[in-house]
Amino acid sequence: MEVQIQTRKLIKPSSPTPLYLRELKLSCFDQIAPPAFGSFIFFFKTPINGHQTLKKLESSLSDVLTKFYPFAGRFIQDRNAIDCNDQGAEYLEARVSVSLNQFILEELDVKLVNLLVPYPNELVFTPTILAIQINEFDCGGLAIGTSFSHKFADGFTIFGFMNGWATCCRIGVDAVKCLSFETASLLPDGFKPTYKIPVPGDNLDTLITKRFIFTASTIAALKAKVGVGQFSRAQLLIALIWKVRISMAKKKDSLQIFPYNFRGKTAIPIPSNGAGNLFINILVRFTANDDKNPDLLHLVNLVGNELRNAAESFGEAETAEDLFLSATNSSREIHETLSKGDTEICILTSLSKFPYYEADFGWGMPGWIASVHKDVEMVLLMDTRFDGGVEAWVTLEPDNMVRFEQDPDILAYTCKPSDYFTRCLLGSEK
Repeated sequence: MEVQIQTRKLIKPSSPTPLYLRELKLSCFDQIAPPAFGSFIFFFKTPINGHQTLKKLESSLSDVLTKFYPFAGRFIQDRNAIDCNDQGAEYLEARVSVSLNQFILEELDVKLVNLLVPYPNELVFTPTILAIQINEFDCGGLAIGTSFSHKFADGFTIFGFMNGWATCCRIGVDAVKCLSFETASLLPDGFKPTYKIPVPGDNLDTLITKRFIFTASTIAALKAKVGVGQFSRAQLLIALIWKVRISMAKKKDSLQIFPYNFRGKTAIPIPSNGAGNLFINILVRFTANDDKNPDLLHLVNLVGNELRNAAESFGEAETAEDLFLSATNSSREIHETLSKGDTEICILTSLSKFPYYEADFGWGMPGWIASVHKDVEMVLLMDTRFDGGVEAWVTLEPDNMVRFEQDPDILAYTCKPSDYFTRCLLGSEK
């Protein structure tokens, strides 16, 4: 498969950003966010009128940047701010030498997905806030690849922008629901962080990424296996995948890390549509004993307890300093655990129930939304388009991947991605 870049340019807002909005201070949580990009690809099967579609995407991106003006700016590290100078979002157009069906249904090497985003290596950090790559496939089909700066954008922010851009393209800029850029006034960056979120080394070439589908029926079977209790799909799958990782760790202690979105969950009036990194990493510990295969219910309860503790702690937090202290304490504990080297670190991000499939640019919802191959051992959970299932993107060392995919729970409760994507691309379009 070849991806040839046809066009590379900067897309500026269609009208200039007012001078009083030219510098956007970032929050204390943005200050400790890793200098990296977050990437996703939105795939559309619907036949595309090539030139006209590309022009519509380009013009609507220019229009929506008038409302999402920080995304056309550049990050200034020494001021922890974005210079909203209208320099523009990076914009690429590319041709892909295979059909969309072939790309997805033949399950090509997941590393090839990275060729569809502007920054294939997410650790190659630049001051750019937003970069877009429009990929046209042979025989029709289109994929919009995105790279967002993690210094300003978490998952909520990314999908908020994409849905806004889609609305602008489909209906017009006046219908766009914008994010709030006032977070820094409530969470100022005046605190000195002792620890920031660790940045992994560049292991892009040595790691392997594979996808595993949990269908609604297998999730229901898992819930029945665990028994009574109040827990979400995400909580259940976090616990199951953690159970597999613990069984692979040969009686080592294990630390599970996953983000907690605190929008609308604090005494501080943070806007529910606030842009930026409004999350804290939750840490859950498992201490190894003679039984290296822990009970799934036990892990579900461990995860649930920490989620409830976080909700209670954040619900009582009345100052930005209280929230920031929680975040830096989590980062400190991660650093200390890494330095000791006696604990298995398991990183997971759940984007379950985020509204990414609402990104309708005028030719229907995306058939698939993909992540990319990562630089660090981790798991990313995303909803499937159909049936209430969940797709797990798992990145591991090669030997660990062999053990992971041969685990009895993974064999029992996941299906091949091609089974799902055959339905997604060739079946119902509802």
